[in-house]
Amino acid sequence: MRAKTHGMLLALLVLGLGLGLRGDTFSPRARRIGDQLICTCGCTQGAMVCNHVGCPVVTQMRAEIQQRAAATDSDALVLQAFVQEYGTQVLANPTTQGFNLLAWIMPWVGLGLGLTLVLVYVRRFRRQPSAPAPAPDAALRDRIQAEIAAELHREDPRA
Repeated sequence: MRAKTHGMLLALLVLGLGLGLRGDTFSPRARRIGDQLICTCGCTQGAMVCNHVGCPVVTQMRAEIQQRAAATDSDALVLQAFVQEYGTQVLANPTTQGFNLLAWIMPWVGLGLGLTLVLVYVRRFRRQPSAPAPAPDAALRDRIQAEIAAELHREDPRA
């Protein structure tokens, strides 16, 4: 019984230490802000999920995110501070101003144009009646039938 209790306590201790080593000590606000940022080391992963081995930037960014999230500034001001420090490439989503607005608009424009082209193409071929085959000339028809009959007669004289 005593060994069982010690085993349970040891398992709980290991589990507790494992959770402590996880390092997920970010507040919900810090996580929300960090999810909107990209690590600037070049790995193109989010600042909160960068797993680049030996990343020289992510630990500093995460500390800065935690520090700024603890301040009373709004999320927009915190993000703006990161943009001023690292540039617009730090944002996970492009802004909705200026040239970056195209990143939001162009996929929908492309989808609309593609659907329009498909509809025009389908309607065009749906409306076109198939051209009737030209009626064979009576003289040509008679000549072909005579050639067929002659060919059949050569192969089977009984016919």
